[in-house]
Amino acid sequence: MSVVGIGTDMVSIGRISELLDRHGERFVGRCFRSGDFIAGMMNRKGTAGSEASFLAGRWAAKEAFLKALGVDVRGIPYRDMEVKKNSHGPVEMVLHGSARKALAEAGGNKIHLTISHERGFAVASVLIEG
Repeated sequence: MSVVGIGTDMVSIGRISELLDRHGERFVGRCFRSGDFIAGMMNRKGTAGSEASFLAGRWAAKEAFLKALGVDVRGIPYRDMEVKKNSHGPVEMVLHGSARKALAEAGGNKIHLTISHERGFAVASVLIEG
């Protein structure tokens, strides 16, 4: 195994909550795909702050991936990175469009992702294997 890159990001859940309050569905539609949140949100309805917490983890995962990629990422929209639960339970990153192309150009072929939450923060780490 060769490592192409490693990235970690931490996001304030309060910051995501503010974005949801201010921009609502526009923010969600611009930054996330349905796979990022639909299945997980169905399991979290009714829990205070759960939507912001859940999306903060997804946001941190996208930022961690961009850091691990280690290239100019200005042309990669957040919607081109999708975080989904796989059939075994853990999350995985599915790439689309420019994100998929950038991964291939960087020599990456596998993404390892982990997301965790603690108090007011979500953190994600990504390792890209070549």
